[in-house]
Amino acid sequence: MPNATDSRQPAGQRPVDQRQVARIARSAALSVYGVTDVIGARWYQRLAEVFGFGSRGVTVRTTPTLEVALNVELAAGVPRDSVLANVADAVRYTVQRDIGRPIDALSVTVDGR
Repeated sequence: MPNATDSRQPAGQRPVDQRQVARIARSAALSVYGVTDVIGARWYQRLAEVFGFGSRGVTVRTTPTLEVALNVELAAGVPRDSVLANVADAVRYTVQRDIGRPIDALSVTVDGR
């Protein structure tokens, strides 16, 4: 039975559910103006999403640090750099607020590029 001394989480951090973080990050990214969808980067990830499997464009790792990777699709004609900055800010803020733990590494890519 694991105890507090052999936990992989940093001291003072509670365990985090990856699916919950992914759900929060996805909804935060979709709330940003200019983002049309959060989708898988590869064709087989998109196919898995059609059948109800997969991460829906969000990859989360919780050990040893909290790392989130998003793949977003942008609307035509929006300024890419400012939208990506807004996505990063929204995801970091929302995860920190809802989970109580900051994101250590955040990666946002645009439609697999």
